[in-house]
Amino acid sequence: MTATANGRAARAEQRLSSTSPVLRLGTTDRAMELCISRSSRPGPGVDGEMSAEDRLWPGRVRRIGREQLRRWKLDDLGEPAELCLSELVTNAMRYGQGPVVGVRLYRTASHLVIEVADGSPDRPVLGIAGSDEENGRGLALVDAVAESWGVTEDGTCTWCRLSVPEDQR
Repeated sequence: MTATANGRAARAEQRLSSTSPVLRLGTTDRAMELCISRSSRPGPGVDGEMSAEDRLWPGRVRRIGREQLRRWKLDDLGEPAELCLSELVTNAMRYGQGPVVGVRLYRTASHLVIEVADGSPDRPVLGIAGSDEENGRGLALVDAVAESWGVTEDGTCTWCRLSVPEDQR
């Protein structure tokens, strides 16, 4: 991690108060991790209910992710990465069962990987939403823009992978 990145991470940590929903923010030259405390009541049987605070997180994570991509000089991945982040974080906040949502972005030589962990063993399912339905398109959008996506064996983390353009490798 560069001195500048260390300084930014330290300043971000200092801005986090004991009441902040962000439990941890860490960045390196290849990875970014964000750990968010949910304010909605997670748990089995609580399906789709989000607090006003939790509804703000997809947009916040998009902005944080966009800034990280700028630092990594992966600006061409901005729109698809923001879409994937938004959809995966929304699903985690809406359907996750854990008290914390973890977001991790990391880059390899050829890919950007986005992981969102929500503590729920329930595996998300790629559905087909009807034209009059308001929900149910998130994973279809991720499927459309990502090179690949999936869920960990235990069901607690959904991930997707985007190809880094040749000229940005």
